[in-house]
Amino acid sequence: MLFFFLSLLETPEEKQKFTELYEANRGKMFSVARGILHDDYLAEDAVDQAFLRLIRYNFRRVEGLPCNQARSYLVRIVKNTAIDMYNKQRKIVEVAFDESYEADDRYENESLSVQLEYGEILAAVERLPEIYREVLFLSYSLGFSVSETAHSLNISASAVKLRMMRGRLKLRAMLEGTEET
Repeated sequence: MLFFFLSLLETPEEKQKFTELYEANRGKMFSVARGILHDDYLAEDAVDQAFLRLIRYNFRRVEGLPCNQARSYLVRIVKNTAIDMYNKQRKIVEVAFDESYEADDRYENESLSVQLEYGEILAAVERLPEIYREVLFLSYSLGFSVSETAHSLNISASAVKLRMMRGRLKLRAMLEGTEET
């Protein structure tokens, strides 16, 4: 993941400073996130999102801070990120699907409403092939636009849109239980 973060920075000095911050603070940030989320994978995601927020919004501000102040700032970012993730995880997500059964006219155009826990959706996303999972992660979890996602994955915008569409269809099939093996 460090390589991905470094690709978002422009100058060698920024890359060096970020690498130092990353290596010095990643462990502490993981511990804080793990204490809030009680899940190693979610804690890693929180740390990654915190570093992404740092690069996108506040890296120049942290660059010149003394080590202890920079660490405090990074811990505060990851704590807020982990709390946000925890609150999202607790919400129940309602997913509505339109079903039509051709075999029996009684069920024609029946609307199926399924309530799923956020964790169930995350587990289904984790089972997606990597080609779809990374596009959906960058787009939905990190809020990347199509062009940002295309740039970070070094593919075309149309490929991103196609992978997002196919990934959503595959995810829907997995959540409905109609996925082909």
